Amino acid sequence: MLRCAFVTFGCKVNQYDSQAMRETLAQVGCSEVPAAAEADLYVVNTCCVTAESHRKGLQAIRRIARARPAARIIVTGCSAETHAERLRDLPGVVCVVGNQGKARLADVLAEHGLWPKPAGAAEWPAITRFAGHSRAFVKVEDGCNDFCSYCIVPHVRGRVRSRPPDDVAAEVARLVANGYLEVVLTGIHLGAYGLDWGDEPALASLVRRVLATPGLRRLRLSSLELREVSGELIELVAASPRLCPHFHIPLQSGDDQVLRAMNRRYTAADFLRRLDAIRSRIAEPALTTDVIVGFPGETDEQFRQTLAVCRQAAFSRVHIFPYSDRPGTAAATMPGKRPPAVLRARRDEMKALAADLMAAYHRRFVGRTVEPLVESERDPRTGLLVGYTERYVRTLFPGPDALCGTLVAVRAVAATASGLRAEAPS
Repeated sequence: MLRCAFVTFGCKVNQYDSQAMRETLAQVGCSEVPAAAEADLYVVNTCCVTAESHRKGLQAIRRIARARPAARIIVTGCSAETHAERLRDLPGVVCVVGNQGKARLADVLAEHGLWPKPAGAAEWPAITRFAGHSRAFVKVEDGCNDFCSYCIVPHVRGRVRSRPPDDVAAEVARLVANGYLEVVLTGIHLGAYGLDWGDEPALASLVRRVLATPGLRRLRLSSLELREVSGELIELVAASPRLCPHFHIPLQSGDDQVLRAMNRRYTAADFLRRLDAIRSRIAEPALTTDVIVGFPGETDEQFRQTLAVCRQAAFSRVHIFPYSDRPGTAAATMPGKRPPAVLRARRDEMKALAADLMAAYHRRFVGRTVEPLVESERDPRTGLLVGYTERYVRTLFPGPDALCGTLVAVRAVAATASGLRAEAPS
């Protein structure tokens, strides 16, 4: 029996893809072992959204090759699209499989003489569980049509392709039947779901369909572009206690000139007005975002404007990305690249603001009852149980291991920049 291990980098879609590949190989008789164990085959699912994520993938491949010289390595994911030839030359790598080849991984193994059982490929492989997670991600869409000037994703993932709603509903039902209380709908460009079928996105319709799943306690949406946070979607969240009041909407910059250079289709004022619309209908929504600092040509004044917009937006969480060139994108050829010292300084200043905003949001819940979904592993520093509320607030509290994977009502007693501390459940 072939022992197989998975190493995954990047987004929720990549994590979903790894789970689908994991189940595909199990169906043809492969036995999965932890990535730190000795395996015959390692599948490294890479990311190249940033230079750092690409570098980490390369490091992992080299580390496996040194530690397990007899093992065979298959590289897939986004770096496999952009650096296929370089990856093929790395020690231990037997084949490189692009994103759209993931669905036929068992066939690839057979073609390379690694396994005798081809399985045939489905366009949308199905999953029944989500290894190592208390919540399950369900990929409903792949690809992006936007071509933001800094982003390599449309080049490595292709155009928008939406999964049939019957498939999505069936997969959610399977996961709920297998004990998952929360499901996260995800995609490369989630809000574009259905655009490949018609002129209007169909995400709201899909959300209604999934919410009808018996036993589903929580439904969460991953990242949405501003224009896709429609009044209809806001009303759906406002009306359903099972649809998490959490919107992740990438800002990227608070300066309109920089936004135009990024090929983003809104202004800072548009962004803030939409947040006001959300808050007018939903109490204390979690509003999280992505920000790129040091985009080519970004001046100190323009960076200050981004800080000001983030402060006014009062985000509950900010993911910060120092700009890095992605060969093949429009931004890679733009003048005005900022030196590493400037990137680090702006990252650190944005990080300090983000910590203040996060702590302020968390303080709102002190003295109140919150309901985290408990993770399968305890917090490594404190040994406490850890879970995330419907507003994605990390919550630590004492309790037995039997609570893992369950929703638990606890009283928050303190707030920190990273989350809440709560009492043991009564």
